[in-house]
Amino acid sequence: MQAKQKAEDGKRVYEVGYLLVPTISAEQLSKEVEAIRAILDGQKVIHVSDGFPKEIRLAYEMLKVVGPKRSKYEMAYFGWMKFQAEPSSLKEIKKALDASEKVIRFLLIETVLENTLHGHKFTKEGEKREVRKSSSGEKVEAKPEATADLDKSIDKLVIE
Repeated sequence: MQAKQKAEDGKRVYEVGYLLVPTISAEQLSKEVEAIRAILDGQKVIHVSDGFPKEIRLAYEMLKVVGPKRSKYEMAYFGWMKFQAEPSSLKEIKKALDASEKVIRFLLIETVLENTLHGHKFTKEGEKREVRKSSSGEKVEAKPEATADLDKSIDKLVIE
């Protein structure tokens, strides 16, 4: 597991993954992404990278309550943003995302600055092994972890 990094000015690296309601038109999607970016900018974050939302089918139906109206969604736009911020600003970021009528759900985690995209490969025997790309682009094979250890490491990343 990679160690969490602190920037010189005390900021830490975070990533927010979010689901937007599928009723947003393609023309309005950029505007909604900018609204999320404005929430982060209001807390003086440093943007690192992001993934523009793509429409996905949800694994299960999700409910969003706005005032007296309850809406159920089977589809959503999934996007993410990685940024550096003061830990003290997370409360305001979470509060603003919770208040947004267009965000169905979000997950905010502490992460590392490097690109950590990776994929899974299968050996001849059919066992799954993990292959990651280092920041220099070379492939590095990771040793499999026990499920319990993996669950513990994920729990440490989630910010409540």
